[in-house]
Amino acid sequence: MAEASNSNRRSRSSARATEPDYLLRKPVNTLAIVPKSEKITVTARKIYNVMLQFAQRQGVDKERYRARLSEIAIGIDFNSNNTEIIKQYFRQMATTGVEWQSPTTGEGARWSISALIAHADLIQRGNELTLEWSYAPNIKQELLDPQRFAKMSLQVLAALNTMASLVLYEICCRYADNPGGLTARQAWSWWRPVLTGTPDSPASAYQEYKIFNRDVVKKAVKKVNEVTDLDVELIEHKSGRSVQDLQFRVRRKQAQIAPAQRPIEPVDLKTIGNAIRAGLPQDRAEKLLLRFGAKAVDEAIAIMNERQRRQNMEPVRAPEKYLLTILQSGQLATEKEAVLPARKSYDTKAERLKLIEQFMAYKRTQLSEMFQEMPQEDQKVWIARFEQEALPATGAIQKAYQSKGISSQIVRPVFLKFLGNAVWEDGWEKPTEYELTDLAIRMKNEQAAAIETRTSVRTR
Repeated sequence: MAEASNSNRRSRSSARATEPDYLLRKPVNTLAIVPKSEKITVTARKIYNVMLQFAQRQGVDKERYRARLSEIAIGIDFNSNNTEIIKQYFRQMATTGVEWQSPTTGEGARWSISALIAHADLIQRGNELTLEWSYAPNIKQELLDPQRFAKMSLQVLAALNTMASLVLYEICCRYADNPGGLTARQAWSWWRPVLTGTPDSPASAYQEYKIFNRDVVKKAVKKVNEVTDLDVELIEHKSGRSVQDLQFRVRRKQAQIAPAQRPIEPVDLKTIGNAIRAGLPQDRAEKLLLRFGAKAVDEAIAIMNERQRRQNMEPVRAPEKYLLTILQSGQLATEKEAVLPARKSYDTKAERLKLIEQFMAYKRTQLSEMFQEMPQEDQKVWIARFEQEALPATGAIQKAYQSKGISSQIVRPVFLKFLGNAVWEDGWEKPTEYELTDLAIRMKNEQAAAIETRTSVRTR
């Protein structure tokens, strides 16, 4: 039996040796990791995937795994004392407790809980930094010599810039070659911490399915369909009118030219490093990168640095707000906007201001619907927070609130802005030129449809 087991292990090792370096064999039990303590960031998950690829190639029998840090991540000066950026991601992996489970109920030998890695060491050897790391004993065998796994491309994973799209792609790779092409069916609340990478909490903005579907699921499906080799379709299972369970239909797109076989590509941290040196906290730097893309953030940082060098100007005292203003001004082409043709459906400043008013009315409607869909207990929590954090201590708004609460016509907009600032990213109330143009086109199409309907009615 032992001889047969060793033979099987050698056979699997031989198969791995012939696989392209860009392919990762990810165990099914690691596809739907559920964080129990801290949030797992997109960059941390990408770095973790690269480390896992190195470890699988070095073999399950080792106690520690090694790679030059420059093979894991690039773009920051590792020869200096400034290694705090990468250390933060390793801290996240070593301290974040996660449940390991397959997206298919009952698949896999057991349920486990541990951190993503057991330890990490950064060791200076000559002019190079070497990373050493290990895995917890209860998951090591399954991680490095998986019996059930999904094959996925590290190059495709690098192109996904949100946690939800990254996780959805990994899970869908598991089912892409199944005859039915269907993922496991799970309660929609099961998907919530899995796709967001955030521990589940009653205070989460995604406690209502409508909001979770709009802001997480639909965007993830769209991104996966745009940039990967998979086509993914959401399937909702309802009980009456209420959505209970979700699953996804997966199929591979028509065969494309295979990526060139090349060594494992490290995660590029250059933009995050530039933003941190410019004065941003690491988590905020990552959010800007994911929202606007590396090219736009790098250009914005260059503009801010140039201003900082001018001795006749006041220094920038709030770097993040300054960068956000530049990025939202429309003077830089974000990655999202760069792939879209330039369009303009309004001509005057007055028309633009009217569109902004329409945009804000739409956003306030979204926030109002979000609030109304919350359980009453959650509504009370948000109102209490509003009283403590955003309600003026004196003046007309305070008096109106004492009289009518948030139903007051002058209090309601203030409350909705507070709610928007709390649950949405910075800048949600400042539409981009593309959003305004898109809104203008949509309004014109709606007006044309209304005219056509009236004309049709009169004709009949």
